[in-house]
Amino acid sequence: MNFLQSAIFKLKIENLKIENEMKRYKRKSCSHKGMALLVVLFLVMAIAIISSGFIARSDATLVGSRNGCIRNEVDYAAWGGLEVAWALVQSPGFGSMTFPLTAQQLDASSAIYYDLTIGSPVSNMYPVQCSAYQRVNAEIKARSVLSGTLMADPNEGQAYYISIRRQ
Repeated sequence: MNFLQSAIFKLKIENLKIENEMKRYKRKSCSHKGMALLVVLFLVMAIAIISSGFIARSDATLVGSRNGCIRNEVDYAAWGGLEVAWALVQSPGFGSMTFPLTAQQLDASSAIYYDLTIGSPVSNMYPVQCSAYQRVNAEIKARSVLSGTLMADPNEGQAYYISIRRQ
């Protein structure tokens, strides 16, 4: 009987040890209960910060490409103004025109204007200057200025540019 009692006692002690270890394990696992939520939260924050950098960079690229598009439109308007000067010099009523021509538009629906100045000829060479700009609410947003020397041949009725410079 003594042997049986000591075996039962040992089993009870062993059972108590196992219960204590299980309680300790439960306490350890319970202390990390919200850890997964915190990890997910930090991952979402990191992704949001990284993606906001990409969004800001793409916004800057979009603004830059809009400015490039406006710059191209204004450049083409300045070139168009030089072509208008070329056509005017060849027209029969050119001598009666007064210059500068200001706030001219190539297209009536556009906010892009140009000012055209044709100077007095020296040896059949006309100094031409065209300043094109985009006007938004009476404020000039973009400008392109081209100057050229237009050679007019009165004998053949032709005109051509000797030089064109960007200012």
